[in-house]
Amino acid sequence: LLAPSNVPIFCRWSYFKDDHILLIEMRSAIHEAPLEHFSTIFTFFLHGLRHRDNPVHTRISMNSPLSFAVPDMVIQMHAATDNYWSHDVLVFVECAFAQDTGSVLRKIQYEIAVHPEVLMVILVVIDEDQRYRSPERTSEAWRMLCQEISPRSVSSFYSLQEDTDQSPDQPIVIAGHTWCHLASARFHIWLRGDEPINLDIDVDNNELQACGVSICEHIRFTLLMALQTLFPNQDIDAVDAMIKKGMVMMRDRIATVCQEAAPGSNITALQNSVIMFRPDWDDLLIGLKRGVWDIAYGRYRSWYDSAP
Repeated sequence: LLAPSNVPIFCRWSYFKDDHILLIEMRSAIHEAPLEHFSTIFTFFLHGLRHRDNPVHTRISMNSPLSFAVPDMVIQMHAATDNYWSHDVLVFVECAFAQDTGSVLRKIQYEIAVHPEVLMVILVVIDEDQRYRSPERTSEAWRMLCQEISPRSVSSFYSLQEDTDQSPDQPIVIAGHTWCHLASARFHIWLRGDEPINLDIDVDNNELQACGVSICEHIRFTLLMALQTLFPNQDIDAVDAMIKKGMVMMRDRIATVCQEAAPGSNITALQNSVIMFRPDWDDLLIGLKRGVWDIAYGRYRSWYDSAP
């Protein structure tokens, strides 16, 4: 994998030993925007669960190795006393952008298999309108940009953009070439029931399926699964409700472990803690738009630096 030095690239390596598969994932600003947003949401939520004499410690990690996989984001819980030890994974968050969704689904299945106690899984799927292709030799972009003596700066590159619409699904078209065009951002939420989470997916066809009744055009869910979109149509009420339900499960699980680790401790305050869930989806949309700009300029520089 090669890239010019001015375009930062970070890799995450996950090895599934049973299938002998090495998954290499590339991070980008678009990929990281939902993860940073969820990190903020859960940090605020977990802070609201802090109470005196609580032996349970929670940690949010991003891109940190866990077993043989590297989750985009994981929330873990740890409790240790003289006579008690517990370690659980509470949440996995994954984001798929410009990559095979099937490989991400396999990764999630593996994570659940290793940590069946996980209470909530969140998958964000960000799709491009079409597969990106660099400018052709006969194109306007090739004639205009490739012949320039030196590459343009970010500001100079974007000064050529005619449409300055700030929505994340607006294509970045410069010199007649589409450098990045997002089509949609979808959220998939699974919660644990009495049994470990079952994604109920057709991995071979890269399809996410739910067993429940379809209740509207944008959502299919059972009691433990939700699917909705952030854009082009912002329709995520069920996702909000599902995440909040997952947070209630997290709070109750932390309270149970607290009681097990310190029998006789008063967990009433913890059990009665208000669920602090304050997403700002508009802020996430701004982050995605910023990511679109970064991706577009990065593709331009990669193309310019490698063009003959």
